Amino acid sequence: MTDAARTTLSVNEVATLRHELRTPINQIVGYCEMLLEDAQSRQGGSRRESLSEALAAVRDAIVLIEDALPAGATTLDADRIVSLYESLHHPQSRIIDAMSGLLREEELPDEKFIADVCRVRNAAERLMPTDRPRAEPTSAFSAPAGVRVAPAEPPGARVPRTAHVLVVDDIEENRSVLQRRLEREGHTVACASSGPEALHLAAGESFDIVLLDVMMPHMDGYETLGRLKSSDATRELPVIMISALDDIASIARCIERGAEDYLPKPFDPVLLRARISACLEKRDFRAREKEYLRDVVRIVAAAVAAERGGYAPGSLAEVSKRGDELGTLARVFDGMVAGIRERERKLHGQIEKLREEIAGVSDAPLTDFDTPEALRSGASFAARYRIERPIGSGGMGMVYLAEDVELGERVAIKTLRSDLLSADETAMDRFRNEIRLARQISHRNIVRTHDFGNAGGVFFVTMEFVEGTTLRAVLDSRGQLGAEATLAIARQLVDALECAHGEGIIHRDIKPQNLLIDAAGTLKIMDFGVARLAERSSGLTQAGMVVGTPAYMAPEQLLAESVDARSDLYSVGVVLYECLTGRPPFDAKSPISLIAKVLNEDAKPPDVVKPEVPHAVSAIVMQLLAKHPDQRPQSASALREMFATV
Repeated sequence: MTDAARTTLSVNEVATLRHELRTPINQIVGYCEMLLEDAQSRQGGSRRESLSEALAAVRDAIVLIEDALPAGATTLDADRIVSLYESLHHPQSRIIDAMSGLLREEELPDEKFIADVCRVRNAAERLMPTDRPRAEPTSAFSAPAGVRVAPAEPPGARVPRTAHVLVVDDIEENRSVLQRRLEREGHTVACASSGPEALHLAAGESFDIVLLDVMMPHMDGYETLGRLKSSDATRELPVIMISALDDIASIARCIERGAEDYLPKPFDPVLLRARISACLEKRDFRAREKEYLRDVVRIVAAAVAAERGGYAPGSLAEVSKRGDELGTLARVFDGMVAGIRERERKLHGQIEKLREEIAGVSDAPLTDFDTPEALRSGASFAARYRIERPIGSGGMGMVYLAEDVELGERVAIKTLRSDLLSADETAMDRFRNEIRLARQISHRNIVRTHDFGNAGGVFFVTMEFVEGTTLRAVLDSRGQLGAEATLAIARQLVDALECAHGEGIIHRDIKPQNLLIDAAGTLKIMDFGVARLAERSSGLTQAGMVVGTPAYMAPEQLLAESVDARSDLYSVGVVLYECLTGRPPFDAKSPISLIAKVLNEDAKPPDVVKPEVPHAVSAIVMQLLAKHPDQRPQSASALREMFATV
């Protein structure tokens, strides 16, 4: 002690003294264990005895230090320190005597062996107090007492990984023993004697791990660690703190600043090996995780590009090489996009054929009807619309082209026969609900429903206006369509129904009159929700007659049984049959006779009626026309996949 008047040591002073004593012990243990390993390989019996004696003396010294300098004490009697110094003389003498004996027994000059033995003896001599200034810690921690010789690796133990290691310690003996130990493990080692030198080396070389001492002058390990972790170039570099400081505060401070681990001196070489290996595995895991996340970002970017139509096939080639689920996803995605592109290419070609076949076809112009309920051209309707002209008619009512004067847009207005809504007192409420559901559908192949209203006793539905031609007019003009044009209709029709059915909405009246085709070949389905009105407001035969669609109705619909998505698919089959052959699958002079045929007879396959129809297409159509719903495709999506194989 420098002040004889003082009788106690503070916690910081005790921790500093523990550090001063454990530092030479770390060197003694390190060199003795390496020398003992060499002696075992060389069958050196006398060497092993002397080295084992030195290690036993070290263990005794550690016990004395732990007893005299207990962790966590707020103050410590100085007399106890004096007693510790006196008691350390015995293990110190045992170590020095063992090393001196080794030097006397050395028969053949071995400069490396002699140098290591001298290092052990010099470290033992430093077990007594020293005035060398060191930084001071702030807390205390009870470290494990005792040091053991590293056991041999068990059979089948994993071969340790090698790395490029940076050792940072201001004491040359500490650097030397650690470097020797690491090089024995197969690592390559660079050493730095200060924090600034370590930062310089870390910035210029690629290290796998840093072993960093805490107590260093000028720039201690805390500051060095902080600078390593604050730099983008070295932030991910794993750092293990190796220090004779063993208090909780020091350990926590290092971990909080980003250290991967903390190893108190004297360290067990087996533990050092395990912690280095764990850090390297953790670093590799982080690298794999970053690579995984980068590949996830690539797939997300590819999905966005595909959605925008800018995905280039093969863009995920590197990700596809992965052997995990992400690689599988990349391969599936790339194949899926390629398949979609191929289907789009086919559909484009089919739509071009459809455009060729509908060229010059238009619906017959309609003139104003001389009926009281007819809306006149130029008339104002519902205080919002200006009627331009009638564009269609049917069993449900009239369809007009009108201008929405509030929005300045053209719309289609369908007026509904008053008897359909007055058949029972709940009809209008049910129909309003149907229109509400229909408004939920948004699809490029579906005419958008806008609103339902009543103007002066005239019920009406407003819809998107599509400048186009009904499929009915096309078939009446052309008679039949080619397979390519029919497939263009089929694929668009199925896509639209897949969307509607997904919302729980069944059309119930798929027929050529309700299918519009614009000049670009885009098909749109009309009258979602309207067919249900006739079905709920009239009896079966009357409904069929009013709507005029018995030829397109599924058997279960004609029998007033429950209908579902498969009923719409039956109607799709009828429409496609007529497109391919120029006639519906069943025909008769009266509705009753027609219904009987639909229920009891089998249609001739399209390729029998028209041999030029591809057999694969004909087979799908015949499956759609199955009498029982269970024998048809069970959903629009399933039907879409069937057409994708054609």
